[in-house]
Amino acid sequence: MSIATAPRIRTTGSSVRTLDAPDCWALLRANSLGRIAVVAPDGVDIFPVNYLVDHDSVLFRSAPGTKLVDIAHDPVVAFEVDGTDDRHRWSVVLRGTARRLDVDDEIEASGVLGLATLIPIDTHNYVRLVPRVVTGRRFRWEGRA
Repeated sequence: MSIATAPRIRTTGSSVRTLDAPDCWALLRANSLGRIAVVAPDGVDIFPVNYLVDHDSVLFRSAPGTKLVDIAHDPVVAFEVDGTDDRHRWSVVLRGTARRLDVDDEIEASGVLGLATLIPIDTHNYVRLVPRVVTGRRFRWEGRA
């Protein structure tokens, strides 16, 4: 099996910058689509989710399915958001634990009820990801080499 090579990205000098936690949270708050990685029986699985930030945690909605089953079995997850601004690319990764919210007051207070969903199905399961580690990087992007 052949693995495709990603296009080369040229950066200038020491253009990769580690982001501090406040910068990471600012980028998370300014976006709404991320990817959650969960431990599945046959390895790791990744799902796109719309999300919102509530204090220092991330919340998302989900329909019943494998994502929730996997989180219930092993709540250790990673969450990633990336994007571009001006001539920079950036990525923020959270590593921590996820749990399904089951108390009405907590669900209502979090604001997750107003979160739009990616697909038009009932998403009445609410999950909070509490990070243990928050990391981010930004680098100047000069285009393809």
